[in-house]
Amino acid sequence: MTGSGMGCPDWPKCFGQWIPPTDITQLPVDYKTRFQVAGKLIADFDPFKTWVEYINRLIGILIGFFAILTVAASGPLRREQKKVFQLSVAGLLAIIFQGLVGAYVVRTHLQVGTITVHMLIAIAIMGIYITALLNSYRNEILDQQTDVPQVPGILVYTGLAVIVLTLGQILLGTQVRENVDIVAEQMGEENRMGWIAALGGVYQVHRVFYYALAISLGFWLYRLQPWIRKPGLIQRLSLGATGVLIASIMLGLGMHHLGIPKIFQPLHLLFATVLIGIEFGLLGVLFLLNRESKQ
Repeated sequence: MTGSGMGCPDWPKCFGQWIPPTDITQLPVDYKTRFQVAGKLIADFDPFKTWVEYINRLIGILIGFFAILTVAASGPLRREQKKVFQLSVAGLLAIIFQGLVGAYVVRTHLQVGTITVHMLIAIAIMGIYITALLNSYRNEILDQQTDVPQVPGILVYTGLAVIVLTLGQILLGTQVRENVDIVAEQMGEENRMGWIAALGGVYQVHRVFYYALAISLGFWLYRLQPWIRKPGLIQRLSLGATGVLIASIMLGLGMHHLGIPKIFQPLHLLFATVLIGIEFGLLGVLFLLNRESKQ
């Protein structure tokens, strides 16, 4: 999200070290040539980007350990709650695959499309664990939603359409993010207010797409009013989705009118990712209720 993908030009080490440098004096004079990737010289050393990338890797390792613990904890449940165990194993395998993709992204010097794939896998991993959690707490969720109308299948399909639109918006956002890096390199930091005009068609589609997303999410939540009125998980998720969407749109407007402030970029994408996670959770709850009504 911060454009730090090449903060460490090698993998698994960082500039050939297990503990990354904090100052350019800790690197050899010819570091840009020595650590070139895919035949390309790397950018000037930036300690912030180096440590963002390295901390990203450390967090990935920590997530891997938690994934192993999750598989171990779900093992005794594989007879009673087979899906929870299967999802836990799937999550661990997806995390391992994500690590390999991350290494490929670095070794190909952020080859076009690889960052988007990396982001998609991260969202898929989030979806796997949300599904595992919903199945783990299935009985508690169903108990919360008593005395409410049956959930029709159309609301499940509507939610799926909203998630597809949100995912499309995130993918457009990653493309805009890559274009911002290109424009920034061409125009320089001093012309920041002119970056928006130079972004081109992908950015314009990204802007308009937010209207479609806001309308579709609003329509879905409107149709969910009988379930939202009852305190519980559906109500909390619906309020969360509304708040996060508004925050993401406000950040997008702020970037458009304020010359893309640095802090707004990662926050904008972060809120979009949180939004799709909330939508996925809400869809999962509705799916559980829909299946329960058919039994």
